[in-house]
Amino acid sequence: MLAYDVTLDALRSASTLLPYPISEDELGYLAVHIGVSLECNYGTRHHRPTQVLIVTDSGNSTVRVIETKIMREFPQLKFNRALSLQEYETLENIDEDFVITTIRLAEKNKPVVKIAPFPTPYQLEQVGRLAMINQTKPYIIERFFDERYFIILNEKISQEALFKKICKKLQADGYVTSDSYPSLLERESIVSTLLGEGIALPHSLGLLANKTVVVTIISPQGIKWNAETKEVANVIFLLAISKADYEEAIAIYELFVTFVKEKATKRLINSTSFAQN
Repeated sequence: MLAYDVTLDALRSASTLLPYPISEDELGYLAVHIGVSLECNYGTRHHRPTQVLIVTDSGNSTVRVIETKIMREFPQLKFNRALSLQEYETLENIDEDFVITTIRLAEKNKPVVKIAPFPTPYQLEQVGRLAMINQTKPYIIERFFDERYFIILNEKISQEALFKKICKKLQADGYVTSDSYPSLLERESIVSTLLGEGIALPHSLGLLANKTVVVTIISPQGIKWNAETKEVANVIFLLAISKADYEEAIAIYELFVTFVKEKATKRLINSTSFAQN
């Protein structure tokens, strides 16, 4: 999505210089190349080892097989310890970043991935997704999320009124200029920023912010997001991204895409504070 928006913004500026209009297929082709460039140049300075807990009742040989297979695919992971189901059930909290298990178990305070001793490609994909998120999440939250911009809306409000309200506050605090509000509306008019599962990711057309910040809006009642499909957004992450932070924005987008894939809307809606979210 970031690559698409960067391409869209660049072509909007250059459209008057081109002898013919750019088709959607050509736009997608250019976005792919820009996306590859962003990923190749994206720094990993904020990455840290992701600690994993293994839970299995199959013995040490199974643990060794899992470690060997997973480490071959994801060498950035660190296997902290291996426990039996009985030992796991006695824990009140999990210290590791997430749990890999070969047996069915109840999730505690950290995500759980169930795999076979010889994981399938889909199971490896799930492990990889958690590995990526747990490497980037602490850095992203610390740098770009702010408790002042965590909002719970219990009243009904339109999408346009929401944008106007947030942009007014962001502008007053020096994060954006007056161009932000009309650009948000323009971006939404091109393609809806509703990702799915009630999660929306509104942002301006282009990197217009003076400073980067993510505004988190929780709306239990839902905000009408698409007039044609009557879809609503319950969790809105309004992005104000500066040009200086465009590389880090890749990790921001990946974080929210993972929320959608993990169907995290219900958990997010029940958040009552910034720390809990």
